[in-house]
Amino acid sequence: MIVAVEISFSFKREIDERDLALELPAGASVVDAMHALASRYPQLRTRLFDGDGQILRHINALINGGNASFRQGFETVLRDGDRLTLLPPVGGG
Repeated sequence: MIVAVEISFSFKREIDERDLALELPAGASVVDAMHALASRYPQLRTRLFDGDGQILRHINALINGGNASFRQGFETVLRDGDRLTLLPPVGGG
């Protein structure tokens, strides 16, 4: 299946593709997509995962515009044609 991926804000510095898509096996979850993304772009690994391989707590994921935390979080299964948006922390003051 093909999942479109949008990386927002500061993550874009590490990504050189404008229209990013991942080919994933059927039944892949958000975390599977994140691992695939980190495999393609190793420089993202430390921006997405801690030293134990756990997703950093400040990362948010949207699936087709809806927050994944309202489903099964990062274990939410993706479907062909979904759009996954990864949001890094936003700060300001």
